[in-house]
Formats: sequence, C-alpha cells, structure tokens
Amino acid sequence: MFWQIIAENKRKSVILIALMGISLAVLGYSAGIFAVGYLNPAADGFISHRSGLSGIIIAVIIWLILLITALFASDSIFLSASNAKQLTHNMNPQLFNVVEEMVIAAAMPKMPEIYIIEDMAPNAFALGKGPDDGKICVTAGLLAVCGRDELQGVVAHELSHIINRDVLYMTIAATMLGAVSLISDTFLRSFRYLPSRRYSCGKSSRGKGQALIMLAAFTVMILGPLLSRILYFSISRKREYLADATSARLTRYPEGLASALEKIMLSGYKNSEAPKAAAPFYIANPYRMDIKNSVFATHPPITDRIQILRSMTFGASYTDYLKAYWKITGTHRNLIPVKSINIGEKIAIRKSSEMPPDSPDQYVSRKKAGDIIRHINGFKFIECPCKMNIKVPPETSAESLICPRCSRVHKL
Repeated sequence: MFWQIIAENKRKSVILIALMGISLAVLGYSAGIFAVGYLNPAADGFISHRSGLSGIIIAVIIWLILLITALFASDSIFLSASNAKQLTHNMNPQLFNVVEEMVIAAAMPKMPEIYIIEDMAPNAFALGKGPDDGKICVTAGLLAVCGRDELQGVVAHELSHIINRDVLYMTIAATMLGAVSLISDTFLRSFRYLPSRRYSCGKSSRGKGQALIMLAAFTVMILGPLLSRILYFSISRKREYLADATSARLTRYPEGLASALEKIMLSGYKNSEAPKAAAPFYIANPYRMDIKNSVFATHPPITDRIQILRSMTFGASYTDYLKAYWKITGTHRNLIPVKSINIGEKIAIRKSSEMPPDSPDQYVSRKKAGDIIRHINGFKFIECPCKMNIKVPPETSAESLICPRCSRVHKL
C-alpha cells in the first residue's frame, strides 16, 4: 500500500539532504575565506583556499555531531522539550483504542507509544524512525475538543507520517538546516566583537579579486540559511497533503480530520509548550495558522486542507483526494506518485460513528483539558452525590475529605 510513496519520499529526501549538504560545504568554505580575509586582508590565494577547506572541515564536524544527536536522541529531546508524558490505557481508554484501530487499519507491525502534552492548544505530532519505533503525541487541548471520529482522523494522519518515514527524513533535514543556520549565525555574530577593519583593495587585480571573494562569501553566509529553509519547508508542506490523503483513506471518513483541523484553527490557542524546532512536525503550525501559501510556511494553508477533505464526496481513495486537491488548489501537480494510485479503487465514505459534536465552548474545553492534565498527574476525582466534582492532588495525605458544598465525608 505504501512502498511506492515511501520510495518517492526517500528519493526526494535524499535530494533535499544532498542540496543542504552542498550548501553546508559552500557555507563552511565561504566562512573560512571570509574569516581569513577579514583578519588578514593581505593573505594570498593559497592561505584563503586553505582557510576555506578548514571551514568545510569544521562545518562537517558540527553537522556530524548534530546528525548523530538527531538519529539517536531526537525523540527524547522533543518529548522532554514538550513536557510530554507517556499515556496508558487507564488514563484515556478512548485515545488508546483509537490508536489501536488505526494501527490495525494501517497494518503497522507495532503499537506506537502514546504521549500527552500538558497544553491547552489542540495539536498533535509524530516521532520515530519508522513503523517499529513510532510515537504519537497529542495535547490535552486536542483531547478536550475532539470526538472519536476527529481523533481517528488526527491519529491516522500522524501514523501516516511514521509509515511513510516522513519523521526520519524531516529530522535529518531539520538537523542539516540547524547546522547551516548555526554556522552562518555564529560567523555573522562574531564580527560584532572584532575591531572594524577597512579593506584597501586598491586598483590591482589582486585587490579586486579579494574584494569579489569577500563579497561572494558574505552573500553565501546570508543566503545559505534562507535557501535551505525554503527547501525544508517546501518538502514539509507536500508531506502534510499526503498525510491528509492517507488519513482519509485509512478512516474512510474525511470529515473527521477536516473537523479536527477546523477546531484547531478556531481554537485561538498557541502551543506554549511547543519547541520552535518541532513546528513542522505538528499537524498544524503551533505558533500561527498558515492560511496562505508562502515559501516560509511550515504547512499548507489550513483552509485549503479542510476544503480538500470536505470536497471528497464520492470516495476516500487517493484518486478522490487528488481530484479534490486539483479542484481546490487549481493545480494539476502529481501530489501522489502515479504508481501508488489504483485508478479503479473504490473506497466508500462511511457514516459518522457518533452524534455530530457541538461547537466547542471555550470555557468547557478549557475545563475538560484541565481535568485531563490533572488526571495524568495523579489527581483523584471524587463525584459527590450533590453533583460536586472534587479534585484531590496526589500529595494529599489526609484519609478523608469533606465536600465543600454538602459537607459529606469522603474517604480517600
């Protein structure tokens, strides 16, 4: 079902990594030339060239350190930075069952670990190198506003990122982008602390050549991170469309994901716990909703994604998604590899498994999200016959508690 899409993603990811690697090497070389030219304007071409090679070596060492960290510790870093806590079946049976259903539908070999983030903003993201090492992370805000069908849509979307190996290659791409930005920013900032120096290029060809080399090196240091970021975001946006298509196919209910995205868009919250480096991994930008196409947008326009899913009125196959994508975006780009599309495939859209949920009330959603956060932190919930809900912190040492409304005594 997925192998052709996986192969396509791998090829495009390798191209992205190669382009970023080239930009990293050029950046290191330029930084070396710029540094020696700044400190020693009289240096000859051999010294400048040797300094450029030294810059490449330093850049590669930095990249290797970051790459090894990304491959072996990125999941732990993201989970720790997001303050995520692992979820068990008893904490939220509905979410656990939804993940199990989608794992079976996607024929994944292993149940991914489930984490919850203590954040009021509804959102989710996936981690893991592949189907054998998957992790699903959702916020308390998402659990508070989404019904079962909507949770299925979000979970299927995140599982598709794991199955298609999106997370692995996005992690590597993010690491390379970080290396490019780090090297460029370090060199540009370092010159603030160096004494000002004028270049006397004179009219000699050597002086003009030195000036041109310095100008080229400085231009590369500024444009390198910019071009790398554009490449990184462009491939991230396409993967979101593909994950939406896979979610619709797995759940056979495109409206579930469309409704969840709409609630995320209308929630008005920003993810206070979301690390900036992880923004492209989320199902929606945790800092702002991308509602217009932009080279710097981490995600496709969320309004387009919702309209595409709601335009799938005849079926939930990849062909149906592609037709809806063409209709809404006005393009005929091959978003999904042609070999992965079964033209004659018919996947009927199922009916909702629950009553249509009401529009989420901000107060009710916030209260529900707060209760979810308390539950995973060990709070005890006591429902008194007088309809008073008492939340007992885990550090409470008392053996009994008196209801503040009716004065009933409850044993702990």
